[in-house]
Amino acid sequence: MSNGFPRIDRKLYINIVSFVAAMALSLMLLVLLIGFRDSRIGLLAIGGMGGVALGVTIFFYPEVGAYVLAVTVFSNVSSIFTDNGLPGINKPLVLLTFVSIVAGRFVRRQPFRVQRTEWFLFAYTGVVLASTFFAKDRAEAIDAFITIVKDVLIVVTLVYALQTPRQWKITIWLMIATTTAMALLGSFQALTGSFSQTFGGFATITPDVDQMRLSGPVGDPNFWGQILDAVLALALYRFITEKSFRQKLAGGIATAILLFAVVNTYSRGAFIALALIFLLTGIQRRINLKKLVIILAVVMLALPVAMTVLPKGFTERMQTLTAFTGNDKTPAVRQDASFQGRTSEMLSGLLMFLDHPILGVGVGNFEVNYQDYARRLGLEFRTEIRQAHSLYVEIIAETGILGISAFLAVLISLFARMKRSSRELSDAHDNWLEWMASLEIATISYLTTSIFLHGDFFRYLMFLVAMGIAAGHISHKLWEKHTKENRPIAAVAR
Repeated sequence: MSNGFPRIDRKLYINIVSFVAAMALSLMLLVLLIGFRDSRIGLLAIGGMGGVALGVTIFFYPEVGAYVLAVTVFSNVSSIFTDNGLPGINKPLVLLTFVSIVAGRFVRRQPFRVQRTEWFLFAYTGVVLASTFFAKDRAEAIDAFITIVKDVLIVVTLVYALQTPRQWKITIWLMIATTTAMALLGSFQALTGSFSQTFGGFATITPDVDQMRLSGPVGDPNFWGQILDAVLALALYRFITEKSFRQKLAGGIATAILLFAVVNTYSRGAFIALALIFLLTGIQRRINLKKLVIILAVVMLALPVAMTVLPKGFTERMQTLTAFTGNDKTPAVRQDASFQGRTSEMLSGLLMFLDHPILGVGVGNFEVNYQDYARRLGLEFRTEIRQAHSLYVEIIAETGILGISAFLAVLISLFARMKRSSRELSDAHDNWLEWMASLEIATISYLTTSIFLHGDFFRYLMFLVAMGIAAGHISHKLWEKHTKENRPIAAVAR
């Protein structure tokens, strides 16, 4: 007691002040909403109220920011909003979450620890910025740079929002649940033929000759297949390794839905990555030779039946992959317009790099320069703006040797960190090794499909990178505590 009044705990005081401030702002916005309910101000007021509430929540519970980002990124809700004339939410949401986490750490005096992968990522961002000064279209370069900064902020936000293995796992589950929900909408379209129903843009369709290709919330079947594959790897491991029946069942259902959606994207790159996912999973799970032979025999016997069950368009598109086998009986396939066009795009990108080897032609400027280089090659006659159709070609063409070096350094250090995290917490949490293995395979899958796809949806790769970095931070912090307190790592991690 002091002066007749009880002493108030500092944390409780902060909670009270924040609650009062939030209530005051919410009341002000509510008055705005009622007074201007028939105008756009009312809509903005609702957004403001939600923003204030979310900011206060994230201030006290940073992991909520990661949970919200997992849902908004993998549902692509921000782009869907802008396509329907509404304000985008991703950029303000990322900024709000980032500021709330920084403010919370400042008040609690929690240090920001930066590891090697983040430094390489910052270096890559710096190279991207430097490339804008040499861009032919400076405005396009600046826009591309701002987008990359937003993606890097997603990484930083997730890294400092997730503090425990439990929070990290919840975020993975939200990635799986959100993507599966989007895939389920597409699966309904494919099974019922209701392709005119796009569920407000969350399940779009791309007509292609006689095929209706699922394009999900991103609006492109190849990119949607890329995202589905990565999340499928996460779900598959939940089905294989979870001990809880409910979680195993959830993983199995998600895997089946995602697999069906992948097939109905008709994406050749996604099919290649899908095969790689199952191969790497078998290797990681150390399937013995006898089991492997049995599995291969079953697959070979089931293949003719599968070909009759799978959509006709899917099997036809997969057969075009024989263009890479050197079969002289497929000249028509070798003249496939998409193969021819992508060859021109990739070679043009390499020519851009040879002409501008240090910093490239400038971020976001591949399209601006493409026709100049395509005419020199003479492989195709399309005159419209074309993209690189390869993330690696795009990076080396737009940011040169410095950009591709920094990007590869990010990836190499990321995989090294995930391996170390597996060792540090393998004895502390059930299936932690398998959780990390699933993230590694998901990232490899995304990087594999990136050989054939450019970086239009770079944020999904950055989300996977962020989860890898966050796992490294979590395991390192617990390992240090285990070493300092000389207690078993399992006891420290609880």
